[in-house]
Amino acid sequence: MPVLFDDRGNENQGQLDQIGGGVINDPRTPSAVLGALNAEIVMDINGKAVSVWDIRTAAMNATLVFEGTVDGVNYFGLPAFNILTEAQLAAIIITTTHANTYVVGCSGYRRMRVRVSAYTSGNVTVHGRASLADYAIYAKPIPSTIGVTQTAAVNVAATATLPAAGAGLFHYITFIELVKLYNALGVAAGAGVVVTSTNLVGNPAWTTEQDAKPAGQAVSVIKMEMGGNPIKSSVANVATTFIAPAQLQTIWRWNIQYYVGA
Repeated sequence: MPVLFDDRGNENQGQLDQIGGGVINDPRTPSAVLGALNAEIVMDINGKAVSVWDIRTAAMNATLVFEGTVDGVNYFGLPAFNILTEAQLAAIIITTTHANTYVVGCSGYRRMRVRVSAYTSGNVTVHGRASLADYAIYAKPIPSTIGVTQTAAVNVAATATLPAAGAGLFHYITFIELVKLYNALGVAAGAGVVVTSTNLVGNPAWTTEQDAKPAGQAVSVIKMEMGGNPIKSSVANVATTFIAPAQLQTIWRWNIQYYVGA
């Protein structure tokens, strides 16, 4: 194979700039059709920093996972970033048609693959490429793509649950709101009511008043907007919960917004 050199005698490593709409003829197959359990497309990384996977099917019922290996033998799951929805996913669950593109960081790995981890029917075409480009450089914060709202009947506890995000993924919470609506004249109590949480650093709790408010009055007792500094859950792939206990003459309403990431 011929070796190209620049005008200073440095060996060119195949990273020529593309100009004038030129076309590269690459005989390697960049895609595969997967249609069985554990079917896979494998990519040798060879010093690349990011891999891009285009996944398209007209009809399929299966789950795809992204995996990497350092030693070429043992694979482990990696989160993929959907560049259209701006969400990170541990797996792609396909129940019918699908057409999306995913970015997976691969710096330091020896090999990457997309594998069918669960299969019922159909097939999918997966195209893969790798690049030396940096991974996930953003000029804006990653947006909240998931919201949970939860209410309960009068005098009943209300628990908002953020379901487990997937292997290796955490919750990044950007907004928390708890509203209480007085169903009837409230019953005052000096001790107040303690609202608790799980799977957050320190498991924060909030103390709210229990007052003699008139029926029909709504009060926002917790409202937190984290902006560019979200609260990260403590443990990956574990549900995060917010619990408002039963309070006399009260109807609770939770509103939580978040995204998931590694």
